[in-house]
Amino acid sequence: MKILYGKVSFLLDFEKPISWNTLPTFILRSLLGTQLKRICCVQRQLSCEKCNISQSCAYAVLFESPIPKDTKVLPGRNRGAHPFVLTHGKVINSGKQYEFTITLIGFALQFFPFVVLAFQRAGDEGIFSDQIMFSIAQITDSTNGKRLGAPILNPLSTKIFSFDETDCSIANKANIHFITPARIKHRGQYTLDFDAFSLLQSLYRRIEVLAYFYTDDSSDAKGYRPPADIIIAKRNLTWKDFSRYSHRQSAAMELGGALGWIEIQGPIGVREKSLFDAGTIFHVGKNTGFGLGEMSVEWPSISIEEVHDASIE
Repeated sequence: MKILYGKVSFLLDFEKPISWNTLPTFILRSLLGTQLKRICCVQRQLSCEKCNISQSCAYAVLFESPIPKDTKVLPGRNRGAHPFVLTHGKVINSGKQYEFTITLIGFALQFFPFVVLAFQRAGDEGIFSDQIMFSIAQITDSTNGKRLGAPILNPLSTKIFSFDETDCSIANKANIHFITPARIKHRGQYTLDFDAFSLLQSLYRRIEVLAYFYTDDSSDAKGYRPPADIIIAKRNLTWKDFSRYSHRQSAAMELGGALGWIEIQGPIGVREKSLFDAGTIFHVGKNTGFGLGEMSVEWPSISIEEVHDASIE
Protein backbone atom coordinates (compact mmCIF):
# COMPACT_ATOMS: atom_id res chain seq x y z
CA MET A 1 0.00 0.00 0.00
CA LYS A 2 1.14 3.50 -0.84
CA ILE A 3 -0.38 6.78 0.32
CA LEU A 4 0.44 10.15 -1.22
CA TYR A 5 0.33 13.06 1.21
CA GLY A 6 1.47 16.63 1.73
CA LYS A 7 1.97 18.71 4.86
CA VAL A 8 1.61 22.44 5.25
CA SER A 9 2.28 24.63 8.27
CA PHE A 10 0.23 27.74 9.03
CA LEU A 11 1.23 30.61 11.30
CA LEU A 12 -1.78 32.66 12.39
CA ASP A 13 -1.43 36.21 13.70
CA PHE A 14 -4.28 37.40 15.96
CA GLU A 15 -5.20 41.03 16.48
CA LYS A 16 -4.89 40.45 20.22
CA PRO A 17 -3.64 37.57 22.39
CA ILE A 18 -5.82 34.45 22.46
CA SER A 19 -6.46 32.40 25.57
CA TRP A 20 -7.29 28.88 24.40
CA ASN A 21 -9.57 26.93 26.74
CA THR A 22 -9.34 23.71 24.73
CA LEU A 23 -7.05 22.10 22.18
CA PRO A 24 -6.69 24.83 19.50
CA THR A 25 -7.11 22.35 16.65
CA PHE A 26 -10.70 21.75 17.84
CA ILE A 27 -11.47 25.41 17.10
CA LEU A 28 -9.56 25.41 13.81
CA ARG A 29 -11.43 22.34 12.57
CA SER A 30 -14.75 24.06 13.26
CA LEU A 31 -13.61 27.20 11.42
CA LEU A 32 -12.37 25.18 8.46
CA GLY A 33 -15.56 23.15 8.13
CA THR A 34 -17.86 26.17 8.45
CA GLN A 35 -16.01 28.20 5.83
CA LEU A 36 -15.55 25.33 3.38
CA LYS A 37 -19.29 24.67 3.42
CA ARG A 38 -20.01 28.33 2.71
CA ILE A 39 -17.46 28.43 -0.09
CA CYS A 40 -18.20 25.12 -1.79
CA CYS A 41 -21.78 24.01 -1.21
CA VAL A 42 -23.99 24.83 -4.21
CA GLN A 43 -26.87 22.44 -3.44
CA ARG A 44 -27.63 23.17 0.18
CA GLN A 45 -31.05 21.59 0.02
CA LEU A 46 -29.36 18.19 -0.45
CA SER A 47 -27.25 16.08 1.88
CA CYS A 48 -23.72 15.33 0.68
CA GLU A 49 -24.71 11.67 0.13
CA LYS A 50 -27.38 12.74 -2.37
CA CYS A 51 -25.39 15.48 -4.07
CA ASN A 52 -24.07 14.42 -7.48
CA ILE A 53 -20.97 16.63 -7.24
CA SER A 54 -19.92 15.67 -3.71
CA GLN A 55 -16.81 13.80 -4.91
CA SER A 56 -15.39 17.05 -6.30
CA CYS A 57 -16.45 19.25 -3.38
CA ALA A 58 -13.77 20.22 -0.86
CA TYR A 59 -16.26 20.38 2.02
CA ALA A 60 -17.91 17.05 1.23
CA VAL A 61 -14.67 15.12 0.74
CA LEU A 62 -12.86 16.57 3.75
CA PHE A 63 -15.70 16.73 6.28
CA GLU A 64 -18.51 14.40 5.22
CA SER A 65 -16.40 11.86 3.28
CA PRO A 66 -19.39 10.06 1.71
CA ILE A 67 -18.71 6.52 0.47
CA PRO A 68 -20.82 3.72 -1.07
CA LYS A 69 -22.25 1.25 1.44
CA ASP A 70 -20.91 -1.77 -0.44
CA THR A 71 -17.14 -1.20 -0.08
CA LYS A 72 -15.02 -4.13 1.02
CA VAL A 73 -13.11 -2.26 3.73
CA LEU A 74 -16.09 -0.47 5.34
CA PRO A 75 -19.16 -2.50 4.39
CA GLY A 76 -22.45 -0.96 5.46
CA ARG A 77 -20.88 2.42 6.26
CA ASN A 78 -21.79 5.55 4.29
CA ARG A 79 -18.91 7.71 5.56
CA GLY A 80 -15.21 7.03 5.43
CA ALA A 81 -12.16 8.35 7.26
CA HIS A 82 -11.51 12.03 6.65
CA PRO A 83 -8.50 12.60 4.35
CA PHE A 84 -6.84 15.26 6.46
CA VAL A 85 -5.08 15.51 9.81
CA LEU A 86 -4.69 18.57 12.00
CA THR A 87 -1.54 18.65 14.13
CA HIS A 88 -1.25 20.94 17.13
CA GLY A 89 1.83 23.14 16.98
CA LYS A 90 2.54 25.84 19.53
CA VAL A 91 1.20 29.06 20.96
CA ILE A 92 3.67 31.87 20.27
CA ASN A 93 4.18 35.42 21.50
CA SER A 94 1.98 35.07 24.60
CA GLY A 95 -1.04 33.95 22.59
CA LYS A 96 -0.69 36.50 19.79
CA GLN A 97 0.27 33.79 17.29
CA TYR A 98 -0.46 30.12 16.78
CA GLU A 99 1.30 27.57 14.57
CA PHE A 100 -0.25 24.32 13.37
CA THR A 101 0.04 21.80 10.53
CA ILE A 102 -2.51 20.21 8.26
CA THR A 103 -1.79 17.00 6.34
CA LEU A 104 -3.80 16.40 3.16
CA ILE A 105 -4.04 12.83 1.94
CA GLY A 106 -4.33 11.44 -1.57
CA PHE A 107 -7.07 13.00 -3.68
CA ALA A 108 -7.64 15.64 -0.99
CA LEU A 109 -4.38 17.38 -1.96
CA GLN A 110 -6.25 19.13 -4.77
CA PHE A 111 -8.25 21.06 -2.17
CA PHE A 112 -5.25 22.83 -0.64
CA PRO A 113 -6.21 26.25 -2.13
CA PHE A 114 -9.71 25.89 -0.64
CA VAL A 115 -8.19 25.24 2.80
CA VAL A 116 -6.14 28.43 2.56
CA LEU A 117 -9.14 30.46 1.41
CA ALA A 118 -11.26 29.03 4.23
CA PHE A 119 -8.77 30.13 6.90
CA GLN A 120 -8.44 33.55 5.26
CA ARG A 121 -12.20 34.06 5.43
CA ALA A 122 -12.37 32.73 8.99
CA GLY A 123 -9.75 35.29 9.98
CA ASP A 124 -11.72 38.11 8.38
CA GLU A 125 -14.81 37.13 10.41
CA GLY A 126 -12.97 36.52 13.67
CA ILE A 127 -13.30 33.80 16.27
CA PHE A 128 -15.03 33.42 19.64
CA SER A 129 -17.85 35.63 20.89
CA ASP A 130 -15.71 38.79 20.70
CA GLN A 131 -14.78 38.02 17.07
CA ILE A 132 -11.03 38.29 17.37
CA MET A 133 -9.77 38.60 13.81
CA PHE A 134 -6.59 37.01 12.52
CA SER A 135 -4.49 36.78 9.39
CA ILE A 136 -2.29 34.08 7.95
CA ALA A 137 1.20 35.39 8.64
CA GLN A 138 2.99 32.52 6.96
CA ILE A 139 2.32 29.32 5.01
CA THR A 140 5.18 26.84 4.80
CA ASP A 141 5.42 23.64 2.79
CA SER A 142 6.52 21.25 5.54
CA THR A 143 8.12 18.85 3.06
CA ASN A 144 10.70 21.23 1.65
CA GLY A 145 10.53 24.20 4.02
CA LYS A 146 9.54 26.65 1.28
CA ARG A 147 7.15 29.48 2.00
CA LEU A 148 3.95 29.55 -0.01
CA GLY A 149 1.60 32.42 -0.71
CA ALA A 150 0.75 35.45 -2.78
CA PRO A 151 0.55 36.22 -5.58
CA ILE A 152 0.43 32.55 -6.66
CA LEU A 153 -0.26 29.66 -4.32
CA ASN A 154 1.89 26.82 -5.60
CA PRO A 155 0.78 23.19 -5.16
CA LEU A 156 2.09 21.33 -2.14
CA SER A 157 5.09 19.09 -2.63
CA THR A 158 4.30 15.52 -1.68
CA LYS A 159 5.73 12.39 -0.12
CA ILE A 160 4.66 8.77 -0.39
CA PHE A 161 4.14 6.51 2.58
CA SER A 162 4.66 2.83 1.70
CA PHE A 163 3.65 0.00 3.97
CA ASP A 164 6.71 -2.27 4.03
CA GLU A 165 5.63 -5.91 4.37
CA THR A 166 9.14 -7.32 4.73
CA ASP A 167 9.01 -10.09 7.33
CA CYS A 168 12.09 -9.66 9.49
CA SER A 169 12.77 -8.46 13.02
CA ILE A 170 14.76 -5.24 13.48
CA ALA A 171 14.29 -4.32 17.15
CA ASN A 172 13.08 -5.63 20.50
CA LYS A 173 11.95 -2.36 22.04
CA ALA A 174 10.27 0.89 21.04
CA ASN A 175 8.90 3.79 23.07
CA ILE A 176 5.68 5.38 21.82
CA HIS A 177 4.76 8.87 23.02
CA PHE A 178 1.19 10.13 22.65
CA ILE A 179 1.48 13.89 22.27
CA THR A 180 -2.24 14.57 21.96
CA PRO A 181 -4.92 12.22 23.32
CA ALA A 182 -5.08 8.92 21.43
CA ARG A 183 -8.52 7.34 21.20
CA ILE A 184 -7.72 3.65 20.76
CA LYS A 185 -10.39 0.98 21.04
CA HIS A 186 -9.82 -2.23 22.95
CA ARG A 187 -12.67 -4.76 23.25
CA GLY A 188 -15.12 -2.20 21.91
CA GLN A 189 -14.23 0.65 24.27
CA TYR A 190 -11.88 3.63 24.23
CA THR A 191 -9.54 2.96 27.12
CA LEU A 192 -6.08 3.40 28.63
CA ASP A 193 -5.80 -0.38 28.86
CA PHE A 194 -5.36 -1.15 25.17
CA ASP A 195 -2.74 -3.74 24.26
CA ALA A 196 -0.09 -3.82 21.53
CA PHE A 197 -2.38 -5.88 19.29
CA SER A 198 -5.11 -3.20 19.42
CA LEU A 199 -2.59 -0.40 18.80
CA LEU A 200 -1.00 -2.09 15.79
CA GLN A 201 -4.36 -3.15 14.40
CA SER A 202 -5.61 0.44 14.71
CA LEU A 203 -2.57 1.73 12.85
CA TYR A 204 -2.96 -0.83 10.07
CA ARG A 205 -6.68 -0.24 9.76
CA ARG A 206 -6.09 3.47 9.38
CA ILE A 207 -3.70 3.19 6.44
CA GLU A 208 -5.83 0.47 4.85
CA VAL A 209 -8.88 2.75 4.82
CA LEU A 210 -6.96 5.83 3.66
CA ALA A 211 -5.27 3.91 0.85
CA TYR A 212 -8.53 2.33 -0.30
CA PHE A 213 -10.56 5.54 -0.54
CA TYR A 214 -8.02 8.23 -1.37
CA THR A 215 -5.29 6.65 -3.49
CA ASP A 216 -5.02 4.48 -6.60
CA ASP A 217 -2.81 1.95 -4.86
CA SER A 218 -4.80 -0.21 -2.46
CA SER A 219 -5.30 -3.34 -4.53
CA ASP A 220 -2.13 -5.02 -3.25
CA ALA A 221 -3.15 -4.91 0.44
CA LYS A 222 -2.58 -8.39 1.87
CA GLY A 223 -3.94 -7.85 5.35
CA TYR A 224 -2.03 -7.81 8.61
CA ARG A 225 -2.29 -9.56 11.96
CA PRO A 226 -0.09 -8.20 14.77
CA PRO A 227 2.27 -10.76 16.31
CA ALA A 228 1.03 -12.06 19.66
CA ASP A 229 4.49 -11.83 21.22
CA ILE A 230 4.72 -8.05 20.81
CA ILE A 231 3.48 -6.56 24.08
CA ILE A 232 3.21 -3.32 26.04
CA ALA A 233 5.74 -3.95 28.80
CA LYS A 234 5.43 -0.56 30.50
CA ARG A 235 2.94 2.27 30.36
CA ASN A 236 2.55 5.70 31.87
CA LEU A 237 -0.75 6.96 30.54
CA THR A 238 -3.42 9.34 31.77
CA TRP A 239 -6.80 10.09 30.27
CA LYS A 240 -7.19 13.67 29.05
CA ASP A 241 -10.48 15.19 27.90
CA PHE A 242 -10.89 18.36 25.86
CA SER A 243 -14.18 20.19 25.39
CA ARG A 244 -15.72 21.10 22.06
CA TYR A 245 -19.06 22.40 20.86
CA SER A 246 -20.78 20.26 18.23
CA HIS A 247 -22.88 22.39 15.87
CA ARG A 248 -24.35 19.22 14.39
CA GLN A 249 -25.63 18.04 17.77
CA SER A 250 -26.05 21.54 19.28
CA ALA A 251 -24.30 20.47 22.45
CA ALA A 252 -21.01 20.70 24.29
CA MET A 253 -19.04 17.46 24.12
CA GLU A 254 -15.87 16.00 25.55
CA LEU A 255 -13.31 14.20 23.44
CA GLY A 256 -10.41 12.51 25.14
CA GLY A 257 -7.86 9.77 25.03
CA ALA A 258 -4.54 8.48 26.25
CA LEU A 259 -1.69 10.90 26.94
CA GLY A 260 1.78 9.74 27.94
CA TRP A 261 4.01 6.90 26.82
CA ILE A 262 4.22 3.15 26.44
CA GLU A 263 7.14 0.79 25.98
CA ILE A 264 6.65 -1.87 23.32
CA GLN A 265 8.70 -5.05 23.63
CA GLY A 266 9.01 -8.12 21.43
CA PRO A 267 10.23 -9.04 17.94
CA ILE A 268 9.40 -5.71 16.28
CA GLY A 269 9.67 -6.17 12.54
CA VAL A 270 9.86 -3.96 9.47
CA ARG A 271 6.08 -4.12 9.19
CA GLU A 272 5.59 -2.81 12.72
CA LYS A 273 8.11 -0.03 12.20
CA SER A 274 6.27 0.91 9.02
CA LEU A 275 3.01 1.16 10.99
CA PHE A 276 4.64 3.30 13.68
CA ASP A 277 5.95 5.55 10.90
CA ALA A 278 2.39 5.85 9.61
CA GLY A 279 1.24 6.92 13.07
CA THR A 280 3.72 9.77 13.15
CA ILE A 281 2.34 11.01 9.81
CA PHE A 282 -1.39 10.28 9.94
CA HIS A 283 -1.85 10.00 13.75
CA VAL A 284 -3.55 7.03 15.39
CA GLY A 285 -7.04 6.21 16.60
CA LYS A 286 -10.29 8.13 16.31
CA ASN A 287 -10.83 11.87 15.64
CA THR A 288 -7.45 12.61 14.05
CA GLY A 289 -9.12 15.44 12.13
CA PHE A 290 -9.50 17.22 15.47
CA GLY A 291 -5.76 16.95 16.16
CA LEU A 292 -6.00 13.86 18.36
CA GLY A 293 -3.71 10.83 18.16
CA GLU A 294 -0.42 12.61 17.44
CA MET A 295 2.44 10.28 18.33
CA SER A 296 6.22 9.97 18.16
CA VAL A 297 8.53 6.95 18.36
CA GLU A 298 11.91 6.37 20.01
CA TRP A 299 14.09 3.37 19.22
CA PRO A 300 16.39 2.76 22.21
CA SER A 301 17.59 -0.69 21.14
CA ILE A 302 18.90 -0.02 17.61
CA SER A 303 21.04 2.60 15.96
CA ILE A 304 19.81 5.38 13.71
CA GLU A 305 21.54 3.72 10.74
CA GLU A 306 19.53 0.55 11.25
CA VAL A 307 16.20 2.31 11.52
CA HIS A 308 16.04 3.96 8.11
CA ASP A 309 12.84 5.55 6.85
CA ALA A 310 12.30 3.10 4.00
CA SER A 311 8.55 3.48 4.39
CA ILE A 312 8.68 7.19 3.53
CA GLU A 313 9.80 8.20 0.04
